[in-house]
Amino acid sequence: MELAEYGRAIARGWWILLVCLLAGLGAAALVTARTEPVYQSNVKFFAATPSAVGQSTLQAQELSRNRVTSYANLVKSEGFLGRLVRDSGTGISGKDLADSIGASADRDTLTLSVVVSQPEQAKAFAIARAIASNLGSAAADLESGAAVTNLTVIAGPTNDPGPVSPKVPLNLAVGALLGLALGIAIPVARRLSDKSLRTAQEVEEATGLPVLARIPLSGVARPPASILDQSRGTLLDEAGRRLRTNIDHYPALGTSGVVAVTSAGSGEGRTTVALMLARAWAEAGEPVLLVEAGLRSPRLASVLGLATETGLSDVLAGRLPLEQAIQHTAVEGLHAVGAGTVPPNPTELLGGRALTAILDELRGSYARVVLDAPAMEPFSDAAVIAAAADCTVLVVRHRNVTREVLRAALRNLELVNGTVAGAVLNALPGRLAAGRRQFRATFPVKFPAAGKTGQPAPGLPPGARTGKPVASASRQP
Repeated sequence: MELAEYGRAIARGWWILLVCLLAGLGAAALVTARTEPVYQSNVKFFAATPSAVGQSTLQAQELSRNRVTSYANLVKSEGFLGRLVRDSGTGISGKDLADSIGASADRDTLTLSVVVSQPEQAKAFAIARAIASNLGSAAADLESGAAVTNLTVIAGPTNDPGPVSPKVPLNLAVGALLGLALGIAIPVARRLSDKSLRTAQEVEEATGLPVLARIPLSGVARPPASILDQSRGTLLDEAGRRLRTNIDHYPALGTSGVVAVTSAGSGEGRTTVALMLARAWAEAGEPVLLVEAGLRSPRLASVLGLATETGLSDVLAGRLPLEQAIQHTAVEGLHAVGAGTVPPNPTELLGGRALTAILDELRGSYARVVLDAPAMEPFSDAAVIAAAADCTVLVVRHRNVTREVLRAALRNLELVNGTVAGAVLNALPGRLAAGRRQFRATFPVKFPAAGKTGQPAPGLPPGARTGKPVASASRQP
């Protein structure tokens, strides 16, 4: 995954970043509020040993270096802690005093630093003051001979009014950083765990098929019928033309043929792609028939405003002649056949010889027949339709299907000897769609409605029945 993709993953998960940041700040504030404050008082001593008779200054300094380290241990000795309990007047036990005192010696500077930490400022100061008053005499009591080391207070005891802990700014900064780190890690981890296909390169690598078109994500395609009303020159229109051009050059199709449009799963935009392809062919001046081949949940006829009582299922069952099921749409040269009555046995109805006979008849009447097939899963209807078509187009929606699911759909098509022309990558964001620049409409007029109700479709017997043309949005009151 490229660095830019990491950035886009974080940008898409901005709300996760914000929630984690606020959670980190809240946790830091809660920990700070529940942390007992700690006050400190510091006192510093200087150790100096006078030179004795027959002793050099360097020898005296070396003696001081050796003794200043032992004084750091003296501060926490049992005998000295007993003095502090008596003289500090804090009422703190010797064990608690030992826990609150820290001492460190610096041999180079001959200094001894003592730090007292207490939850109350007054007690910390009282203990440090007692240490300053008693440590020198306690050290002298332990030493014998003439070379007595003098401990002189050179700093403190301090009496700072503010606590040294908790450090509110530092805690909040740490909480914010941890929240930001978590807010970045979660979207990146989600992106890395997401195995869905996103780019044309990923689709080609997963399937071994060429990507025939990249269709941009657009609210214009909702509902799908609005595609028939779009002005020329839009991104959707250009994507439909690219798809038409690539399929026109597919060897198995020839000058006339049947193209099935399917997908691995539902919700990938099969109907949208089928409408775009059918409109593009009709725009090129070829007679086109769009057939709703999904018999289980028909919706194309109602979306296009066509008659829904009769359609493909009725023709396959022998209840209706083919010419009476064909209806006009709002685009000149484009006709449609709805799914018709929902049958109890769609797979058997589609798998019979009737479908093959109907498609053979339509090849003689139309330059192109587009089958809006159902998804490959969970039923086998799409596989049956693909076997009867001249070629199949597989629609893949951006971030909607994984490699495994797509490869399973291709294996099903191979089992029925279906010929797959390629894939169409649908609902792509602008940065991935072909032609990022928004085209201005070259012809800012709506496509005219074709003919009047009752006008037969071209290439059909004069008595063929047609439905009402679809009214464009601009004609509605």
